[in-house]
Amino acid sequence: MTASKTSSLRETGQVALQNRLSPQHPQRLALETAIRNALAGLTGKWDVVLEVPQGLSLVIAVVAPDGSSWTMSCCNPAYRDPETIAETVRAACSRRRWLEPSRAASLDAKKRAASPGTSAALAPDTAKSVLPPTPNGNRS
Repeated sequence: MTASKTSSLRETGQVALQNRLSPQHPQRLALETAIRNALAGLTGKWDVVLEVPQGLSLVIAVVAPDGSSWTMSCCNPAYRDPETIAETVRAACSRRRWLEPSRAASLDAKKRAASPGTSAALAPDTAKSVLPPTPNGNRS
C-alpha cells in the first residue's frame, strides 16, 4: 500500500492531523486521539503529521498557526504511553503560540506602513557618521 492510501487527513476543530502510520501500527489510533485531545484547546489552526520513517522511531511534525514549524522524534514509541507523547507535543505547541507579535506591535507596524514617508523624515541624517574614514582621513 502506498503512503497516500494509508494516510488519513481529518480536521477536527483547529487540528488537521495527517496520520501516515500504517493501519497495523499498534498505537495508530491511540496516538492520533491523544494528540487531537492535547491540541484541542489551543487557538489557531495546527497541522500535524505522524509517521514512522524507519520503523523504529515516531516522527511528529507540527506547523503552528503563524507558519513556524518543528519536529519531534521519539525512539521506540511502542514502549511509550501515547498520552505522554501527546502532552510533550502540547507543551511545545503551547510555547510556540506565544511567538506571535503582540497586538500593540502589530498596530504600530500597520501605522508605519500607512505613512511610509514619516519615518524617514523623523530619522536623523547619519549617512556621514556611519562611513569609515578613508586613508586620507576624509569621510566620503
